[in-house]
Amino acid sequence: MFRQLKLLNDVNRTSDKYNILTFNTHERCQTQIAKTGHNFYAFNFDGGKDWYEGHAPMPENYYQLPKNSLYPGIVFDFIFVNSKFGQFQTATKINQRLQLPILSLEHTLPIPSWPAESLNAFKSMRGDVDVFITEYSKQQWGMPGEVVRHSIDTNLFCPPDIEEKDVRLDRVLTVAHDFVKRDYALNYKGWERITEGIPRDVVGDTPGLSQQSESVEDLIQSYQSASVYINPSTLSPVPTSMLEAMACGCAIVSTATCEIPNIIEHGKNGFISNDEGELRSYVKMLLEEPELARIMGRAARQTIKDQFSEERYIKEWNEIFDTVAKVRK
Repeated sequence: MFRQLKLLNDVNRTSDKYNILTFNTHERCQTQIAKTGHNFYAFNFDGGKDWYEGHAPMPENYYQLPKNSLYPGIVFDFIFVNSKFGQFQTATKINQRLQLPILSLEHTLPIPSWPAESLNAFKSMRGDVDVFITEYSKQQWGMPGEVVRHSIDTNLFCPPDIEEKDVRLDRVLTVAHDFVKRDYALNYKGWERITEGIPRDVVGDTPGLSQQSESVEDLIQSYQSASVYINPSTLSPVPTSMLEAMACGCAIVSTATCEIPNIIEHGKNGFISNDEGELRSYVKMLLEEPELARIMGRAARQTIKDQFSEERYIKEWNEIFDTVAKVRK
């Protein structure tokens, strides 16, 4: 359902708020960015993504526009693109009319199997300002730009209120959408081998395997109920689900790929390896030693508080918004 636009209050930008034209992408990431306080308007086009309330409630300052409409009367300050896969192309077409600065944020990595011409085509999709979620991502794309790490709401994503030993189950959790079809990045087959015979839960929209959470509260309960969170991904800069699990005090076992070795210090706030046998042994050890799992979980949560704070995130995004808004003035 579209939130009704309150024209008198929301269309005309105030001196300290931008009107930002964007696209639905990652609900919890966009919820965090919305905490900058500006007005966000999602362009809703054929083939585009709808906002899914089960991933996160739509913020009060975030609106979905009527399909294929720019809602005449809104004076936009710039376009905020979250993907080179469809959104950037749509933004370029819109900009033939609006002539606005483009802020391009890339969440993903280039696929290693791409031929050079495909990679170069994607690299040509440059915004007036380009942003990546990790330094590793920026290096892999081989493009200039800014880096803004994610943030996690540690008041929302937190350990259970009561003693962990009373609620955490001797099970390992993974959160992944389209897990099987995205094996090339999420390493579903490796996850199967690592967790075979171990009590395990999966949350995410994967037909025949698992269902996505119906609400953020349900997802948090899944994190709070798991002793161990395993991240098997091989082609993800840094999975948001792993960061959320850390914030909820889960003990982490992960592949040592992409940005992850810069976040997880082996044996301090989690265990990392690219050897499936070692990963399996860490999972079993943590399930068998609940006190060790609690120690690792507390250290993991502290890492999120230290490195992925909302205060730092909001400050960095507001600085970038100020920069892109001035580009073509």
